[in-house]
Amino acid sequence: MPSVTRPAGSRRQNRREELERRLFAATEELVAQGDGFTELSVERLAAAAGISRSTFYVHFEDKGDLVRRLATTVLAELREVSATWWATADPAGLTAAITAIVEVYRRRAAAFTIITETAAYDPTVAAEVRTLMQSIINATREAIERGQAAGVMRRVRPAETAALLTWMVERAGYQLVRTTDPAQDENVVEALTDIIRATLYTATP
Repeated sequence: MPSVTRPAGSRRQNRREELERRLFAATEELVAQGDGFTELSVERLAAAAGISRSTFYVHFEDKGDLVRRLATTVLAELREVSATWWATADPAGLTAAITAIVEVYRRRAAAFTIITETAAYDPTVAAEVRTLMQSIINATREAIERGQAAGVMRRVRPAETAALLTWMVERAGYQLVRTTDPAQDENVVEALTDIIRATLYTATP
């Protein structure tokens, strides 16, 4: 039986993704332990991930590039957990989506710390975050428009309401979930769900 070999490009991509995961995990762990990302050198990040400084620079331009990719990964998680509700605009899926979003903020708390703090002084990271957040806002707007077309949502302004609700959830995740007692997460989910339902839906399910 002939052997099956994977294309070299596929192997390189897998190695790159694995290296990214290791660097993300190592960086988040250091920050979760109390290290400030700004003070962390490339040498220390590379050592924590078990790679050399030169290998880091083969895959990343600099620390800002690392954060841009981290932002892409983390915000993609938020998009993914929101997708079911977006696809149907069904109020029954709202609580599950908000619960999953809060879980992402809890699990990736250090990542959100890194992203937000770096965006405050790195214009390229800030631009990447704005672009990624806008994609979430756009998906939320489309969900609102579908809900309005189906007659289950109020005649709110879709674009503005989507932006306001998206940033509300982002701030709640960052300020009320990231650094607080996990026992409070259920209360945050309940409050966010109540606000969004009251804002969007014609009747409370």
